[in-house]
Amino acid sequence: MLTYLRRIIRFGWYHFWREGSLNVATVFVLTVTISLMGFLLVTQGGVKYLIVQIQDKIDISVYLKSDLTQEDVLTAQEKLSDMPEVQTVTMISADDALIEFKEKHKNDLILLESLEVVGINPFYGSLNIRATTPDQYAAILTVLNSSAMENVIHKVDYVEKKTVIEKLSTFISNINATGLFLAITLGIIAVLITFNTIRVAIYDSSKEISIMKLVGASNSFVRGPFIVQGIIAGTIAALISFLILFLTAYFSADKIESLTNGFNLFAWFGARAFGIFFLQLACGIVLGVVSSLVAIRRYLIA
Repeated sequence: MLTYLRRIIRFGWYHFWREGSLNVATVFVLTVTISLMGFLLVTQGGVKYLIVQIQDKIDISVYLKSDLTQEDVLTAQEKLSDMPEVQTVTMISADDALIEFKEKHKNDLILLESLEVVGINPFYGSLNIRATTPDQYAAILTVLNSSAMENVIHKVDYVEKKTVIEKLSTFISNINATGLFLAITLGIIAVLITFNTIRVAIYDSSKEISIMKLVGASNSFVRGPFIVQGIIAGTIAALISFLILFLTAYFSADKIESLTNGFNLFAWFGARAFGIFFLQLACGIVLGVVSSLVAIRRYLIA
């Protein structure tokens, strides 16, 4: 059995290097395909980072009535925090809101003087509510508008942010759908192109395959070397694709970080390097082997 496997591997290795130009084309096609898949994965990572950054800036501000006790505020905060849709609830007192306002407008003397003229704190205490995902704000709003909260809430600041939240939810759905569509489309194109490239290489060996069949070689023995060639081509393509992705991440990291306001591509890539490499390696081997199996099937006689 080991002798049989060694022969298949030796023949596959020999044929791979003998048919240099055709296998170079195969490796090139596989490299382009795997690289595109890798860049699609990196793009998804960048988009997810941007979505998280936007989500962190979106919340619902609930302004509380001024006559509430500290216990009433804490009870309302605890009730909202217990909701599965809620990620965080941050309390801002009226005094803190006033201090924050003064700090923000410290250079606007007229506005600060107007506050002095008013003589009282015009701000309400508030609860800033952040949902786990943007599509959960509707459920949170239902609770805020219920009769159980009407004695606590003075105003809910949601209308102005509703459009942004809805657009973000739509954007996330579209990104996920587009990513899935591109991945499926790219996979189909990859199989077709790789199959046709390998089929040309196998056609070049069709006479040799016929002779092997005439002298009694089994289908598995004829098929084996081409599977080995597919594995070799896929492995080489995966290594080249990983190197391309690594160099791209290294040299473009600073520029992308400045464009995205914080997404460090090289750090993101480094944290997932092993997973990305083995995913590319698996894609390369599977594409090479499957395409070889399909392409050689017509030359095998049962």
